[in-house]
Amino acid sequence: MKKLKKAVLAVLSAVLVVGNINAVFADGDISVRMNGIVSNDVSYINFTDTKPIQIDNRTLTPARAMAEAAGMEVEWDQPTQTALLTLKADANSDRPIERFASEAINKIDGLGLDMTPTSITAALRLNDSNAVIRYNFTDSDGDNVPFGKDYEMVSQAVFIEDGTLMIPIRDSMEMFGLDIEWYQDELCAEVNIPEEIDIPEGLAIIPNHGNGKYSADNLADNSIPSIDIEDVPVDNDQQLGTYLGKFKITHYCPCAICNGGWGAYTAWAGELIPGQTIAVNPKIIPKLSWVYVDGYGYRHAEDTGSGIGEYHIDMAVPTHSMAVALGVVYKDVYLVE
Repeated sequence: MKKLKKAVLAVLSAVLVVGNINAVFADGDISVRMNGIVSNDVSYINFTDTKPIQIDNRTLTPARAMAEAAGMEVEWDQPTQTALLTLKADANSDRPIERFASEAINKIDGLGLDMTPTSITAALRLNDSNAVIRYNFTDSDGDNVPFGKDYEMVSQAVFIEDGTLMIPIRDSMEMFGLDIEWYQDELCAEVNIPEEIDIPEGLAIIPNHGNGKYSADNLADNSIPSIDIEDVPVDNDQQLGTYLGKFKITHYCPCAICNGGWGAYTAWAGELIPGQTIAVNPKIIPKLSWVYVDGYGYRHAEDTGSGIGEYHIDMAVPTHSMAVALGVVYKDVYLVE
């Protein structure tokens, strides 16, 4: 599509077909005003190329221009057709938006874990109203640990014919806790930092990547094999066992990258079995003991390694891509008695 000139937009409404969606350009340019976001001043976004559009009375803006004006970074993950917006959290920044992010992320209960807040990210899949918001922390080992949840948007991210990724301004900014005001007489959307910061309810530690680089699918959707409950020496009607604490959960597979020269074998029990085998520190979890891991179920301590810390479990999964995708989480662990 040729880039529409301002004079044309001011005269008529043009209709652009985006897939099966009708994108309607307003009678005049839509503007976006940033009120004290990256500085204390009020400024307008300079949409030098593609202009904002409206779909079903929802305003969408070019993703890169919108993100950069809001003090965020944006990247595109082609395999999952996902746009990732990242807002740095920095209490000492000269940018109001980064100080706001720091204040917001510090309101999250870190479950008593030793973690440092780093950023807030939002993952928006193309043509999908389901997004994911994450409040990201770095643990003592330098691994990213996100507290997040699904976020249902009213609109969707779309591509238009000139190849520009367009994101819904209200959804994408409100996801980060920012306020949006629409002034119909000006055809102007204004972005503000709220006086009071609200944190979404129901946040939980979720996979850093999920099934795909930026998605947050549940563990059950990742096809992790699970052992037959009949093989576990425990009465399921009784208590789970002795609570050991909250453990860092990482993931590994039989490949050389994950398991070195051991390949498909374990230190204590022969063949590595995805969905059953875990690598543990024997000072905390006795070798060949059974444990219950919240969100995973029963697992068997069949392996160990020099990189396994005290409160750390490495969970065996079938493939390297799954090990990478599941990332790092923290779960309650019980020693089965």
